Amino acid sequence: MDWFNLLKGAIVGGILLFLWSGLTQSVTPWGIKSVKDIEEASTLGEVLERQSAKGLYYFKDKVTAFIAVKPEGYYSMTRFFIIEFITELLVATTLTAILLLMASQSITMRLLLIGLATLAGIFSTDFQYWNWWGFSTIYSLGISINRLIGHLLVGFILIKFILT
Repeated sequence: MDWFNLLKGAIVGGILLFLWSGLTQSVTPWGIKSVKDIEEASTLGEVLERQSAKGLYYFKDKVTAFIAVKPEGYYSMTRFFIIEFITELLVATTLTAILLLMASQSITMRLLLIGLATLAGIFSTDFQYWNWWGFSTIYSLGISINRLIGHLLVGFILIKFILT
């Protein structure tokens, strides 16, 4: 494995995936834009706080809800952005490693493998969250489409311009 190209691809790919994720979350009608605030949240917040300030809860009474509960201090945009960037660096490292391991293959074959690996992640995560956790269809499909296009786009850029 060419460690310099792996590092180069991880950094460039991580930055591109971070920007892609931010762009698609900002301009598409799915993702974060499809998540709504709850009216009268103060009452709900008090009920959840009495239950626990940490954990994952299931609620079923006229509606079904899976609720991830954290203390109010958990919500930090700086922390979210740092973890998101680290996550995108890890994804880019994985994608770059796949591309480098398949370096002898055509661009089409390499991108096909990236697409298949991405679909495996989508099917095993996004679609299961849609099924079991009740994530909305627009959110799940939108995030899946954004992820697939982003991985293929970044894969193409890495192949053509970075992993030389």
